Amino acid sequence: MAAAGFGFYRWLLAPRTTWRARRLRVAYPWLSGDQAWSIARLYRYPEEFLYAQNHLRRQEPGSHD
Repeated sequence: MAAAGFGFYRWLLAPRTTWRARRLRVAYPWLSGDQAWSIARLYRYPEEFLYAQNHLRRQEPGSHD
């Protein structure tokens, strides 16, 4: 069950972040769902930068750290 590329648990646990991420995807369609969600999350919680950076690095093709 996913709405616009975002999983149910993201909707349930962080509805405001997910709402912002959906708006980012509409404005910037080249962003992936994870990229948009990370940007939206960092807007509200900049202290989570290292977590977002590590998550996005794992999502890159060819990255097997």
